[in-house]
Amino acid sequence: MKIAVFDVCDTLYSVNTTFSFLDNYFANNKKYLWFRKFTKLFVVKVTNYLIYKYTKKDLIRLYATTFLKKKSQQEIESYGHKFVNGFLSTKLKEPILNMLTHYKEEGYTIILMSGSYEFIIKEVAEYVQADYFYASKLQIDNRVYLGKYDEDILLSKDKLLKKQFPNIDELIVVSDNKTDLPLMQVANSAFAVCNKEKDCTFWEKYPNIVQIKEF
Repeated sequence: MKIAVFDVCDTLYSVNTTFSFLDNYFANNKKYLWFRKFTKLFVVKVTNYLIYKYTKKDLIRLYATTFLKKKSQQEIESYGHKFVNGFLSTKLKEPILNMLTHYKEEGYTIILMSGSYEFIIKEVAEYVQADYFYASKLQIDNRVYLGKYDEDILLSKDKLLKKQFPNIDELIVVSDNKTDLPLMQVANSAFAVCNKEKDCTFWEKYPNIVQIKEF
């Protein structure tokens, strides 16, 4: 089985789909807008980075998700469909989409793997005609979101892929995400999407990973 795995946020799209969705959905929510302004402060970003580095918990991402608490599943998924087919369609990276199309035409099974919300990546998978998708699930009770993660796959893509597809003949991985390094190191061919010059500096340490400059 030939598989091509594509990351989504900042790889297939030029934006983080989680926060782009939340920013659009809560565009008129004053509390959310204040939260977003606060999280862009330098000291907040540094503090969050240090906490993430040692605990692997992104507090900004976790707190942002709490704004979905008590939102109906139907409403969120309906908005997600409009978001992906509207706003997000203007943020596609054509070179990466062309790669996805190329591998699909060559007979590869296309898999999207993203730490973003499942209801977003489901729509993305349909939009780009991917064969499978894996994303982070949120807790739902009686078709209402609880504002918490049920399963976050951000740091476990390599283990998840191995579990779901134990017999892979050839693996291609395309991602900008440094946490996808374990997955990229077991691939036959890996491509690192560099959105900034400093990204290239990181990937230079791994000569077997091909850099794709998107800046």
